[in-house]
Amino acid sequence: MKMIEAIEEVLRANDSHDYQGEFTPAGRLLSRGGIAVCGLDGAEFYTFSVVADGAHEVYLAYDRDDERGADVTAVALVAAGTTPRALVDASWDEASDDVNMLSEDASAIYSGTPGNLGIGAALRRTAGFAEAATPEAHAVAEFRAQRESGSRTPVLDVVVDPASGANALVFPTCHSTANSILVGRDENGAGVGIFWSNFDG
Repeated sequence: MKMIEAIEEVLRANDSHDYQGEFTPAGRLLSRGGIAVCGLDGAEFYTFSVVADGAHEVYLAYDRDDERGADVTAVALVAAGTTPRALVDASWDEASDDVNMLSEDASAIYSGTPGNLGIGAALRRTAGFAEAATPEAHAVAEFRAQRESGSRTPVLDVVVDPASGANALVFPTCHSTANSILVGRDENGAGVGIFWSNFDG
């Protein structure tokens, strides 16, 4: 069993498979503290500390539109060292009704930022984003450049805290809310992953 198959099986088993497109590996998230998915213009965000700090695999489900290009419709974080079988065998629970708002053009999965800043504020301190009118504007320009170079799955990997190395994966989204957030734990209670899905405008 491959990891993407395991992710899809977990979502089906938990009635949380309302997403369009296909999952693809998006990179690793080096977490330092709680993990969140939030729009770049999001003033509020809900963090999850169920997985230990480390370099975790992130998978994004992309739906493609002829006009907009690709939008992400679900996010899956798999804790470092977790196997597909362990992911399927874990106990999965809905985490919270206090969900995070995504942005019209760009959102991110991220961890620690300097001074626990929101992701938009943290990105404004990084190269490229600092020179742009808004973080969203820079992200959209970068997504467009990736599409023009042939990528069908645009994503930006940005170090937001040089001191710890914590990064953010920024991806294209429509304005919506993740109505399902699943948290998985193994038989010892250790966190094996977090899945955001059922994005709804």
